[in-house]
Amino acid sequence: MHIDRLARFESSDYPVLSVYLNRHPEHASARPALCDLIKPLRDVPDLDHDAQMSLRADLESIAGLAERIDAGKAPAVAVFACQGDGLFELIPLRARVWDTAKLSDRPYLRPLRAIQPTGTAAVVVIDRRHAWLYRWEETGVGLIEAIDATEEHKGNYGGFSGYEERGARSHAEAIEQRHFRQVAERLFEHHRDAPFDSVVVGGHEEMFERFLSALHPYLSERVIGTFVVDPHTMTESGIGDRVEALLRDSQVEGEETIAARVTETAGIGGRAVLGLPQVLEAVSAGAVDHIVVAGRFTKDGVMCPTCGRLERNGRDCSACGSAVVRTDDVVDVAMESVLRTGGRADQISVSSLLDRHGIGALLRYPIPA
Repeated sequence: MHIDRLARFESSDYPVLSVYLNRHPEHASARPALCDLIKPLRDVPDLDHDAQMSLRADLESIAGLAERIDAGKAPAVAVFACQGDGLFELIPLRARVWDTAKLSDRPYLRPLRAIQPTGTAAVVVIDRRHAWLYRWEETGVGLIEAIDATEEHKGNYGGFSGYEERGARSHAEAIEQRHFRQVAERLFEHHRDAPFDSVVVGGHEEMFERFLSALHPYLSERVIGTFVVDPHTMTESGIGDRVEALLRDSQVEGEETIAARVTETAGIGGRAVLGLPQVLEAVSAGAVDHIVVAGRFTKDGVMCPTCGRLERNGRDCSACGSAVVRTDDVVDVAMESVLRTGGRADQISVSSLLDRHGIGALLRYPIPA
């Protein structure tokens, strides 16, 4: 099930169980850790008979997943279950998260959203006469197309002394530029057929600038880096390693940039807020464009089921007076609320000034102090 479909899932009658478990290769089986994780949920008060039966079935189903988890290669898994409403989803994760098991009326998605999507990357390995176009995905690297430059020989080509040397050099440069343009055009055609999220260029360093200048603007803005490689000795696994390293660097740079933007904008009194109370107020007002959380910053809080207002404490909603519902992770509820209203939500892992506040947000419009 796609994460957006999980985000829309909600049960008014049955508990929704969300479990995240990291695999530990040094352990013979995931069963002990899995059982310890879900054990506290076996005796939940205030559930009616049907809800209790649904939860019991989910717990038994999840406990039975140990062998399947052991047989997998993913570093972590996420499981979402609600037997009463027909939900059961096991998702292998490409990165470790944090072990947790939660009950709610909807899936707990914050650890899943903390794993930044990498999308796809175009990889161009190029020299003066050849080019290899690859598509990188999380599952691996695959060759899309190999291109050889074609030279049009002219019968009257030649010259004397320095004229011949300059003519040969000019002729070679023209062939090279034509080759670069051809490769750039083919890359753009592949992008139109199946878009790339990022572009990486490999080869000899001296030709990077000339090739990059030939790229279509749509692709130029997607370039995240280059790497030096001998095209005649490269391997697909080696290319994959280079791309993954560049993607990691790009993610870190992006997190540093957004953390600085939030803290600096708030510091000059712009459209940004820092700290949980201020962020919850902005989320409740529908004013948040981009919510940014520092690591696993978590606080409990309350949510109004009538108007959706989020607050740290209270029995009744300060806006409409309805009885509120307590949540042990109001940050997660705030992130999902922002996403539902068309905003962005990111959990960053880099150290930054945002660590002092735990959470911040960029606003669509200012809110009253």
